[in-house]
Amino acid sequence: MLLYVILAFMLDWFYYVMFVVALMCCLFAYKSLDRRFKWLLPLLAFDVIYNHPAVFKFQIINHTNAWCNNFDDILEFVFYSIFIMSFGKDEERKRKGYIAMGVIVLFSLVDIFVIQGFWKRATIAIVVQNLFGIWLICNYYYRLLNDDNDEYIELITHPPFLAITGIFFFYLAMTFYYACFSFMVYKNNYHFYLLAMTLLNLNSLIINGLFSFSFICFFRKNNLSS
Repeated sequence: MLLYVILAFMLDWFYYVMFVVALMCCLFAYKSLDRRFKWLLPLLAFDVIYNHPAVFKFQIINHTNAWCNNFDDILEFVFYSIFIMSFGKDEERKRKGYIAMGVIVLFSLVDIFVIQGFWKRATIAIVVQNLFGIWLICNYYYRLLNDDNDEYIELITHPPFLAITGIFFFYLAMTFYYACFSFMVYKNNYHFYLLAMTLLNLNSLIINGLFSFSFICFFRKNNLSS
């Protein structure tokens, strides 16, 4: 148990550090990045500020920071959805995707203000957001694997694949986490808190690690072609 607590503490430290690493890699490779990837810079900058320990205490109102986390989730959902859909070529499909995204944002606001309450975690909305994101990513994978383009793509260094795979693992983990959240957190299960801390921190490690690697791959590709 002690080893598990130490591991959880170390991962908690990595949680914030990985946001900073991803932001630094984005800034370093910014000139080499595709236009669609440049939109990740303001999101990463916001995440670094939002997750800073000094800012955390200002988020606590009425003994909870769930209210601001709900809006942060909506912001990330919109950013990630637009980012994923930007790699599609079918304009009609993208238009329907944007409409679906807007409907889910409206539903999320209803969940926050009407269904679950402003001061509680909007777990229903979060799961719906994540499932929609997973569907978008699976659609991207299908199009990528069935693309008639003769150009050879090495997936392990293909920046869009790396970044979207990071988002995919993020959505999978968050879907599992919040599907169990309401039941487990109100049972005040100590083991759930340890599992939750570890899962969230590993999640940050994976998504920000893959973001960082995708930025570096862009920089490397640009240097080789110049």
